[in-house]
Amino acid sequence: MHKAGQVMRQAIYNIYKYRIDYIQIFALIRLFQFLLIMPVTTIIFKIMLQVTGYTHITEQNIQSFMAHPFVISMIILLIMVILLCIYYEMGFLFLMAFHQQKGNRYRFLHIWQQLNRKALSFFSVQVLFLVVYLALLLPLASWILPQTISLPHFLSDEIMNSRSGRLLYVAVVSVLIIVGIRSFLTLPIFTIQPKISILRSLIQSWRFSRRGLVLLLIVLAMLLAGHLLVMLGITVISTLPLYLLERFMPSAALVTAGMTLAFLEMVFIVLFSLLQATFSQVMVAITYNTPILSKLRFTPKFKKRRFKPLSFIILIVFIVLSVMNTISLEKSVYAPDTKIIAHRGYTTGNVENTISGLVSAASAGADLIEIDIQQTADGEFVVFHDRTLRRLTGKNGVIANMTLGELKTLTIHANGFNDKISSLDDFIEVAKALDVALLIELKVHGKETEDVLPKLVEKLKVYKVLDTHYVQSSDLQMMAQLKKLAPNLRVGIVYALNIGPMVETVDFISLEESWITDQLIAELKQQKMDLFVWTLNKDHSLQEFIEKNVNGVITDLPDVALDIRTKQSEHQYFLQRVLNRLQFIY
Repeated sequence: MHKAGQVMRQAIYNIYKYRIDYIQIFALIRLFQFLLIMPVTTIIFKIMLQVTGYTHITEQNIQSFMAHPFVISMIILLIMVILLCIYYEMGFLFLMAFHQQKGNRYRFLHIWQQLNRKALSFFSVQVLFLVVYLALLLPLASWILPQTISLPHFLSDEIMNSRSGRLLYVAVVSVLIIVGIRSFLTLPIFTIQPKISILRSLIQSWRFSRRGLVLLLIVLAMLLAGHLLVMLGITVISTLPLYLLERFMPSAALVTAGMTLAFLEMVFIVLFSLLQATFSQVMVAITYNTPILSKLRFTPKFKKRRFKPLSFIILIVFIVLSVMNTISLEKSVYAPDTKIIAHRGYTTGNVENTISGLVSAASAGADLIEIDIQQTADGEFVVFHDRTLRRLTGKNGVIANMTLGELKTLTIHANGFNDKISSLDDFIEVAKALDVALLIELKVHGKETEDVLPKLVEKLKVYKVLDTHYVQSSDLQMMAQLKKLAPNLRVGIVYALNIGPMVETVDFISLEESWITDQLIAELKQQKMDLFVWTLNKDHSLQEFIEKNVNGVITDLPDVALDIRTKQSEHQYFLQRVLNRLQFIY
């Protein structure tokens, strides 16, 4: 523990001592990312769409898109660019830390030249080892930093539905995190040692971690805990004036909220940059066992005049962010009309897709109840999600091969609750009695009758709910046919993935939350196409999309979503809005 504390103090001391160098490097890095990497990535993607003739990428066409030779070459190019960016960004930090801890003079040009010489490894088979290394770090990064790449919620939720899935998930993630930690020092070793290969760096990291893993974990935990405490402390102190003004001088609350949010956004960017710098210092110190708080052989010369243009730039950025945030917060002062859609009914205290769940969802105040239907062997419609009975009944059997009568005799169970399978007719009758609309998702298994769509339309007509209920499916062609059969019926498409602008001929899109952007929301509103977001079970996700006033949020927690929608009104304090937005940043 004493050694861990010394390493941390050394890291903080060096960052402060060389603060001007770090300001310059991070300013260049962020400027490079903003002005070059992001625009170039967007342009390359648009070119790929134009060359391949696609309007947007979904799970239905991604395989053919990825198989196109031009797309393959562009993806390889993008991977190389991303790898090089990571290498140069972290390489600069590692080499700076190494020279600082050794007390050596250094120049940015010399560091750049050293990194250029090692960059040749990226144009050989050695790059594959770097790809593996970064892939191993992804689970560790998503565990530490919430905004990094992670498994989409709909996949993790499905995996977590069963005990075996949960055990497998925990086992795989645990192994990847352990392997990632043991490979953690590959990049600093590779960048600092002039003649070592990526593979040898990976091997050295693995060997070193046998004796240094415990210290690495301790320092990492201390670093993250300290970072979070500083963030929390700054957030509390900086939001205190807004808290007081909202209660004693509400007329000044909006502008103060915009300035507070701008300040915290800038602080969080600085803190993240400091986290990167501290990481580099700690990793170098642990890898090379550099002297603790050694005296510098020279003292860096800092000129006060350098702070003047920096202060001016910071002030301009703060003013611009404050104005943008004030306008954005002012626009968010409304009572949203986002529909709360209960996913498979209200599953808390009930089994999914059951009449009990339907009744509970209606009682909770849900605007729509989402259910899944499939056609049975006798051409009827049963309310059931899975293609097989295994998960909910523990028995073998395929829905498409069984009659509705056979299915309705079975008992389904989940989370300690039991219930019966029901027909679509049962659901429509109960929904009519409760005066609540259904969002019916048609699950296509490939054994449907030719008249499956006319049968569904006729059933909705008989119950006189054609104009009130919604129907969606992941089968685009079937939904296009359904819209032609029943122009008054609100028809939608379910997508688990979408990249790019969306042009469809339906009434609404149901899209997994990971792929939704502000640009897509604006495009769909312009096309007068509704957007339903699934499946939102975290408070901050519900808050985000309700605040953006999307047309519907599909959730397992309709009561929580309704409470958030109720609070999202003109009477809600701006402080709460600021805190909600900060959750999206970190």
